[in-house]
Amino acid sequence: MHTADLIDLVTDAGGFATRRQLRRAGADDRDLTRAVRSGDLHRPRLGWYSNLPLDDDRVTAVRVGGRLTGSSALFHLGGWMWARPRTVCVSVPPHAARLRQCRRARVVWDPVAVRERGGVAVVSVVDALVRAVLDEDFEIAVALCDWALHQGRISADEFAGVVARLPADARGVADWVDADSESILESVVRTRLRRAGFHVTSQVPVGFGRHTDLVVNGVLGVETDGRKWHADRFDADVSKDMETFIRRRIPVHLSYELITEHWDTVSAAIEAAVLMHRDGTAAGPVQPARIRERDGGSAGGARSRTRAPAGSAERRSAYGRSRPGRRWRLPMRRPDEVGHSWPHQHVLAATPRPPSRSRRRTASGHTGHDHRTVAKGSR
Repeated sequence: MHTADLIDLVTDAGGFATRRQLRRAGADDRDLTRAVRSGDLHRPRLGWYSNLPLDDDRVTAVRVGGRLTGSSALFHLGGWMWARPRTVCVSVPPHAARLRQCRRARVVWDPVAVRERGGVAVVSVVDALVRAVLDEDFEIAVALCDWALHQGRISADEFAGVVARLPADARGVADWVDADSESILESVVRTRLRRAGFHVTSQVPVGFGRHTDLVVNGVLGVETDGRKWHADRFDADVSKDMETFIRRRIPVHLSYELITEHWDTVSAAIEAAVLMHRDGTAAGPVQPARIRERDGGSAGGARSRTRAPAGSAERRSAYGRSRPGRRWRLPMRRPDEVGHSWPHQHVLAATPRPPSRSRRRTASGHTGHDHRTVAKGSR
């Protein structure tokens, strides 16, 4: 078989093909050896052939012995993130063996059902989103959910399944998600302003089929595209600002640099503008939502949230199955403004709040705390 035909077969298979697949297609060992020696194909793992670049995260995952998951998978699929994750998150089944070590990789042991979904080198969006929401900072976790819903990567029912698989005290993230967001800038700005106590509405019509990205407390019209993307639309943007003024709102334009490098100034300016507006909320923002986030870089060296198979202590130490814990904690109360463009009633119904710590009356009439019994080793 000609090398060009081999490359076509590997490309059609998603960038990876096994020796068995290629031999069934008519290739022999000499054809495969010739393609590897010429550099047209390479072997990331014994019995696997690929034509993807060596620094592709999917190649790293297959070399280790699994598939991309978490934020690594979502970044590959185009998820809204600031940068490529420094650590490659690799999903392997419970009883995976002969895994290779890789400094850039973090192995997580997923249930067998995860293996049955997704592609040859990447898990399904649903499975990747469950892990990414718990691995990433809160605003990026919300942005990834926004992206998945806005881009149609998952349905409302599938998102309900994602939320149901999260720990009970993390399911409130559904209250912060909005499928109307059209970019990571818009999603992050909305989340930051809502955390600061502002009332924020996404994609508000301003006439002639156009929309304002975000309306803050009903008086500010925030555009998050910035000058970089609108250099050739000056007249259209000015016209949009005029429509914003007609609706008695102050237009505000935020660039990537302002949002990422000068957020303290942006936040102070937005609060001052709201307070100055004669129709604005006199008290400005309400009490901020105290979402606790831990400092730190990437999730490199983070532990899997799935139990390892029995007898795998040496693998746990060899493949970095250690975790610092979730990077954010939600407050008990919901945000003051909750609005979604997708059917979310059944999502919220599937997201019970953590049990209250208050004292409750028992069947015998005595009061006492609600104690839970956790079996040893069930964590």
